[in-house]
Amino acid sequence: MQKPKKLYVAVALFMVVTSLLAACGDNTATPVPATTAAATKAATTAAATTAAATTAAATTAAATTAAATTAAATTAAATTAAAGSDYVLSPVKQVTPPAASKGGNFSEIIMAELPSDVHPYPSAATNSDTSSEIGHFIWGGSLASFSYVDLKWHLEAAKDLKVSSDFKTFTWTLRSDLKWSDGSAITVDDYQFAYDNASKNDKANPDNDYVGIEDLQRTTSFKTDSATGTIIQTLDKLYPSSLALAYSTLVTPVPKKVWDGKTWYDPTKNPEMSKPTVTSGPYMVASFDPKAALVLKPNPNWYRGKANFDQFTIKPGSAQIVLEAVKTGQVDWAENIPPAQYAQAKADPSLDAQVDWPIVNSSYRYIEYNTKHTPMDDKAFRQAIVFALDKDNLRKVAENGLGTAVASWILPNDPFYNKSLNDYKYSLDTSKKLLADAGYKLDGGKLLGKDGKQISLTVIFPTSSNPRKLIATYLQQQLAQLGIDIKVDGKEFNAYLQQLTKTKDWDISLSAAGGGYPDPDSFRTSITSDSTQNNSGYSNKTVDDLFKQGIVEPDTAKRKVIYDQIQKILNDDVPISFLWTLPSPNAFAKKVTGYLPFSNSTYAWEDETSLPSSLRWYFQS
Repeated sequence: MQKPKKLYVAVALFMVVTSLLAACGDNTATPVPATTAAATKAATTAAATTAAATTAAATTAAATTAAATTAAATTAAATTAAAGSDYVLSPVKQVTPPAASKGGNFSEIIMAELPSDVHPYPSAATNSDTSSEIGHFIWGGSLASFSYVDLKWHLEAAKDLKVSSDFKTFTWTLRSDLKWSDGSAITVDDYQFAYDNASKNDKANPDNDYVGIEDLQRTTSFKTDSATGTIIQTLDKLYPSSLALAYSTLVTPVPKKVWDGKTWYDPTKNPEMSKPTVTSGPYMVASFDPKAALVLKPNPNWYRGKANFDQFTIKPGSAQIVLEAVKTGQVDWAENIPPAQYAQAKADPSLDAQVDWPIVNSSYRYIEYNTKHTPMDDKAFRQAIVFALDKDNLRKVAENGLGTAVASWILPNDPFYNKSLNDYKYSLDTSKKLLADAGYKLDGGKLLGKDGKQISLTVIFPTSSNPRKLIATYLQQQLAQLGIDIKVDGKEFNAYLQQLTKTKDWDISLSAAGGGYPDPDSFRTSITSDSTQNNSGYSNKTVDDLFKQGIVEPDTAKRKVIYDQIQKILNDDVPISFLWTLPSPNAFAKKVTGYLPFSNSTYAWEDETSLPSSLRWYFQS
């Protein structure tokens, strides 16, 4: 299930507008396709709303003054009309679990490793799908959150939002009932403390590697007023309302009274990173051993009500044991079982098995190429590899046929998807021709590089992901037909992350991402030149500039043109080759009820209340 980076789901605290890179047993994507009808409808509605606002505003402006008929004035008026309504947020519903259904100790097993720490602002080296979802349990305080059910933003820790006329300054007023798990008040000072540490990478905070720092630094001013309980933050420029809300809700509180004076990212000097004594979410940490289990207990002071279960335990597991664990009653939920075991789980009368397809977006699998290494720095070589992959057959082998083929991080039913992308239909002949034309030669069945030596590539992946093991083996066998020697290098998840993001001693990485905020900008931090999450090392000034344009362009039609260009360039350059959406089969013990499939995330599935719906699960009597 884990995903090493790339986003953070845009709900509750971890709102990094990127994508969580899946790095574990991967059926666990935090996400699901924008290929659903609901997602398509939402995006289409948004586009229509923008268009309508543009028309209405332009008409009004034209009647008022001739100058307003200019394109610039029309765009400005449209932006004002559309954005104004977007910032009128309703509060999340205050729904707590049924009183008659409380109690019991719930346990689950994940096909992944647990993170090494539970820092509220994870670094690139520790960020994963698992760390993000655990964060939903123990950290709270997001000023507003995005619901993947009604596709709207809702006030959460804030009770009020006021936005300046230029839509760059956001004034949030905190609720008065926010408390830390020890009963003390959560104040604006805790938000200020968090911002001051998470946003700065300087002499006082040299190890800050927060995955969302790039987007957090779009806030140029962050001030608080203790007397009024307000947070006033100013963004560096005008953004589309969806992104502006995402950026302005990135800061979540950290208990200043506990963390002040401690290092921000060194767990040896700050035990709060591994076992926080004071938390803000629905649960507190009772015990945590990354190799054995994370045991949670309800936070009695959570402002939205006490969690249902008396104890919630999360255990790490492997493809070999997760299904057996729930079948034998060792756990109540096996999250993300291997796709090959889904049919078996579905047929078992003691289990309730289903595939989780969240409403808006999906996680997807892809292959990253280290463009800083030779010959991966050669576009023709990368294209040859992609043509050598029989994706349909590979999906059957790795995912038991589950999932849908994709050619972009923007999925096919999303209005921003570019329908003209090359799907690189399997053809070894095309691969061989590309290599020959680019100057690579075969000698005794070995493909020689331009230095005359046989090409040997290292493929890395986390061993907790059985599908990736299968993909690695497939690559080894398939690319051997081109004369390429493949060394398969599987590691436990945390070691894999270090190799992927720090040492960079790899040529091909088997990755997964998705589940981020449903905006085409979500992949920016994974591919732009200066991003800390750009594992491939790809650098293209045109792509960088287009992303900069897309992130500030308020007109939907113009944004579509921009992201079409980006998709086309990346599809041609292939620093990354996209494979398919990730299926997420889950198996529950029959006694568990109250869960909602087809939702946003696996750990903290959401419903119409914007609550982590696992708080509403209970045991049947």
